[in-house]
Amino acid sequence: MVSTWIPNLGGGSQHRYRALAEAIRDAIQAGDLKAGDKLPPHREMAWKLGVTAATVSRAYNIAADWGLVFSRVGHGTRVREPGDVREPITLRERNERTTGTIGTPIDFGLLLPTPLQEHSLRRQAFENVFARIGRDILDRSLSGYAPDLGYLSHREEGAKWLKFLGVETDARDVIVTRGAQEAILLLLSMFTQPGDPVLVENPTYLGLSHLMRLRNHQMIPLQLDAEGVSPEAIELKAAKSGAKLLFLCPNLHNPTGVALTTERRHAIAQVAERSDLLIIENDPFSALIEKDTRSPAIASIAPERTIYLASLSKCTGPAMRVCFMRCPPAHTQGIEGVKHALTLGGAFLQSEIAAEWIRKGLLDRLCAWQRDEIMRRWSLARSIMGDRLHENLRPAPFVFIHLPEPWRAGEFVSAARHSSVICIEADRFTVGRAGAPQAVRLALSTPATEGEVRRGLEIVAGLMSTYSPSGAARY
Repeated sequence: MVSTWIPNLGGGSQHRYRALAEAIRDAIQAGDLKAGDKLPPHREMAWKLGVTAATVSRAYNIAADWGLVFSRVGHGTRVREPGDVREPITLRERNERTTGTIGTPIDFGLLLPTPLQEHSLRRQAFENVFARIGRDILDRSLSGYAPDLGYLSHREEGAKWLKFLGVETDARDVIVTRGAQEAILLLLSMFTQPGDPVLVENPTYLGLSHLMRLRNHQMIPLQLDAEGVSPEAIELKAAKSGAKLLFLCPNLHNPTGVALTTERRHAIAQVAERSDLLIIENDPFSALIEKDTRSPAIASIAPERTIYLASLSKCTGPAMRVCFMRCPPAHTQGIEGVKHALTLGGAFLQSEIAAEWIRKGLLDRLCAWQRDEIMRRWSLARSIMGDRLHENLRPAPFVFIHLPEPWRAGEFVSAARHSSVICIEADRFTVGRAGAPQAVRLALSTPATEGEVRRGLEIVAGLMSTYSPSGAARY
């Protein structure tokens, strides 16, 4: 049935689209909206609330991201059944493609690695490794928990991988976690109390924002320029806020693609020393940069006050939730205790796969394949987008594009969806209530084929060249 529910946005977020998404969530939890209820169409909801259709579209998209509703062409937006889950967009097998088929959008939204599909490297990476692990598991006891810091053999392979990325470390200082998100939660739990101020880049990684909001942290924004975060801004805001924790993504910063210069990395290490800051260096993309062109990791400049995170999902596959975390020796024992309290043991199967990939040299080859594919897609984006991509940016799995006047990011995202292209507006990455640039991020690595990337980019370029308010309002 079509719901007649219309929310009151008076007590919600300052942003109208966010307040509407939160109102949808609250109404579902209160039982005012039930499974199967159809939300009012975009234009009708916009008219009754006195907002634009683009605002409603953004709110419905966020509610869908939260798993509360689903949309289908010709059927509108409906509340999900309890326990209903979103379609597994990561399963892009030969007959189960989620992008590029007739009637389905080209997805530049969620950032995923380019799928290997039927490449021979895929078979070598998975079939042979799985067969070996399957035999070895018979010799291991699965009746107990894995060590909190991870098996020593996995930590040893992790230390080899970190050395390949330019971070010298002992295996005893490596902790294996289930992805960077678990590592960040561990570090927040170890070094902060809920509500504490934390220095973060602005815009920043969405996963970090989610955890910060969950723990009610005060995010202290650090603006970026073409060379990354300013060391002077870090020192000033650390002194003003009292923050003792600094989060940085120094290579291929998500979503802007900016990289910290070597000079700034050294200056930030000096600032951290003066301000007594602990640096969390989140580096999921370093393996996608040619080794001889990488800047030194901050962890190699200031190892005593930097915790380095090297996760694998962005360069191998979304199911590989493995992160090798290098800690200063002074903190390893404390983090072990926090990890035990939060997880009651370490990861095993995925970290065993990762360790075997490192032993056989497969992880380097997987990343090299991914790097080559990204280079092709980046070159394609450069040829289509031209000077909209800053000439100093490195090739990355995504592009951050500033929109021409008079486009606003929310309108553009809605217009792109109407043209069967999914992208994300800059506001989703913005810290706090600061004004966001009128820009969008496109995940070049997510579509399954290069042909889909080309078609999607051509649609985006066409939209940018002509502004259509009516097109922006439809969705």
